[in-house]
Amino acid sequence: MNNTKPDRMCGRHLCGRFVVLALVAALAWAPAGARAAALAESDFALAVYASQGSSWRALDASDLNGFFNPHRCRCPDTISAQLQLTSSGQTNLGSSTISVNFLLGASCASSASSTSCVSIGQLTFSASQAATAPTFGSSQVFQAAAGSTTVDCASLTSGSTTLWAVLAQDSVALSFTPSLQIPVVATVVAAPTAVTAQPADQGILVTWTPPEDMSQVAGYQVLCLPGPAQASAAAYESCGLDSSGTGSAILTAADQTQVCSAELSSTAKSVRLAGLVNGTSYTVAVIAIDPSGGTSALSPQAQATPQPTIGFFEKYQQSGGAASGCALSPHSGRASLLWLALVAGLIVALRQCPRRSRRVSDMGTLKGFPCPPAMVRGRQSRPGPHAATTRTGVTRAVFLLVAWSATARAQVALDRGLADWPRESAAPLSIQPPDWGVEIGVSLYRPAVDSEFATGVHPFADTFGSSRHLMSELEVDRYLARRFGTWGVGLRGGYYKVTGAAFLADGTARSGDETALRLIPFSLSGLYRADRIPGLRKVPLFPYFKAGLDGVVWTTSRTGASASHTGFTPGWHVAAGLALGLNFLGFGSINPGAVADPCALFFEWDYAAINGLGLDSKLHVGDSTWFAGVMFDL
Repeated sequence: MNNTKPDRMCGRHLCGRFVVLALVAALAWAPAGARAAALAESDFALAVYASQGSSWRALDASDLNGFFNPHRCRCPDTISAQLQLTSSGQTNLGSSTISVNFLLGASCASSASSTSCVSIGQLTFSASQAATAPTFGSSQVFQAAAGSTTVDCASLTSGSTTLWAVLAQDSVALSFTPSLQIPVVATVVAAPTAVTAQPADQGILVTWTPPEDMSQVAGYQVLCLPGPAQASAAAYESCGLDSSGTGSAILTAADQTQVCSAELSSTAKSVRLAGLVNGTSYTVAVIAIDPSGGTSALSPQAQATPQPTIGFFEKYQQSGGAASGCALSPHSGRASLLWLALVAGLIVALRQCPRRSRRVSDMGTLKGFPCPPAMVRGRQSRPGPHAATTRTGVTRAVFLLVAWSATARAQVALDRGLADWPRESAAPLSIQPPDWGVEIGVSLYRPAVDSEFATGVHPFADTFGSSRHLMSELEVDRYLARRFGTWGVGLRGGYYKVTGAAFLADGTARSGDETALRLIPFSLSGLYRADRIPGLRKVPLFPYFKAGLDGVVWTTSRTGASASHTGFTPGWHVAAGLALGLNFLGFGSINPGAVADPCALFFEWDYAAINGLGLDSKLHVGDSTWFAGVMFDL
């Protein structure tokens, strides 16, 4: 008995030593590859970068298709080859070290000593230690593609070469070799065509047609002669350009003081030049820029002379318009801020309305007016949880009782005729009609600006045409009562903008400037929905009506102008429409007073007399038009 415990302890020590020895032997026997997952080509990303001042620019597939061209051949650049680990590669690499030999040539995966391959650098890295990527001259790409150390850039031949990354993991060559094909193009970027120039106020509107071959187009810039007072920064390289013909009388890309525009995207087809002098004739041309910074030949040239222009508001005043607006600096945003503040204030005011107790019975609901117990099918209703906090003034109680009595019998008679609504129980239902609604709609709108003038005078149609343009609107409704339907108030806001070419000083010829009229309408309406009429459960289609006051903040502007004009026009409106509940599509059952729950389609006709309510000097911006969209009950 005395030797039992020591024997057990000895046995435990022997077992522990055996386990440790087994683990050490297993680790020593296991090959290195078993301690890290096998690497695959997808664990690496091979990329090429071009120097850009003190930084580097990645050359994606579209850049590579046009980067190594005659311009880059004449103007060598520094290139960097980079091999990066993907997220999976960082995990699979483990503690191993990767050695990379970068090669240029046709087929360098099998042997790094191939005579057709040129080594451009080596590096070694691990998952935790980076290495500096090697750099090489762009001329080596052209030499590798030509298979010769001598390349004539003037007679360059299209072809390609390949960048290879020969890999070794812990000095053991890997079975795959990441590669990237680098094309060499012999053609230069094509020039734009069909260039036109239209005079503008201290500027010129230049338009052009892009070249048919867009594969090498990375952007555009416009040149003008005489040059602007302050030239834009050139987005192209001057290397390789013939500067022997530069001078004040020659339009050439070699003279970067003639650059009149910022760099434009490859999708651009026009630009308005600014900062020019009215009355001075300018010659303009457009150049295309390739991914390497080279330029096309000059496009066909065009001439224009900047001169003062007039926009819609000036045209309106010249026609005898009486409205006057406040002159605001461009992009001041005061009108928009005023409109947003007003809308926010009204919404907050509506939301602060007391949410009185709501009870839904088979008789209907009058929101804000608690139903007397005697009126609910003769049943005694129990006070709600908020009864203790309800206002109990004698005057208010008498008023509510009289108001209820005046409508109770009529409503009971109407409810008895609604045979299509369910009546499972005489007890109050748990379904409560919604308090709020939202409408989102659009219309084709044309403000009646020309209605202010006699026959034959129509500055709006002369400027913007007679077509209608899209107006979008959003309305928030607050339901207040449900007697013979739904009664409530609604706040609507919208946005409308139309643009057109401004006129030259003669008021007839069009210019290169753009003029615009923007409307921000809002209205406060009383609304009625006939959503408790018989038959709605079978056909959820109900009419509704609105009437109320309107206000429109309008702004006119013109490119090149020092200020815009903003004004306000009040008015009124009436509207009638139809709404079709979408419950029959499977959204749920149709309930009294909630046909638009969750949503309904609507179509309404609006007559908006927004002409100042009899006040003088107001821009007429009303219209008689339709609205269509979707409404939601919340």
